Amino acid sequence: MVFKDGEQFKITIRNFIEEFAMLWDYADELRLKNSESTINKVVNRVTPESPPHFKRFYVCFEALKRSGKEGCRPILGLDGCLLKGPFKGEILSTVGRDGTN
Repeated sequence: MVFKDGEQFKITIRNFIEEFAMLWDYADELRLKNSESTINKVVNRVTPESPPHFKRFYVCFEALKRSGKEGCRPILGLDGCLLKGPFKGEILSTVGRDGTN
């Protein structure tokens, strides 16, 4: 597939915008199915009337919180990944080990 200058970039930006818009539906579905879980999304607005701009999304499932407190060893693995592309950022994750490894 051959694209004119800038056409591929426009398609990529459109895909990011559509995918970011789905985060609100995803958060609502998580709240519906996992009511005790912690779900936070943060957006920025240039003015009160401007559309929201995605900043961050945080999910901690209740089952993971509970099992982490009750059965995990006090060892956590942390990892981060830098995002490349039109929208820069970082993805951070934490992993724990339970008593059976």
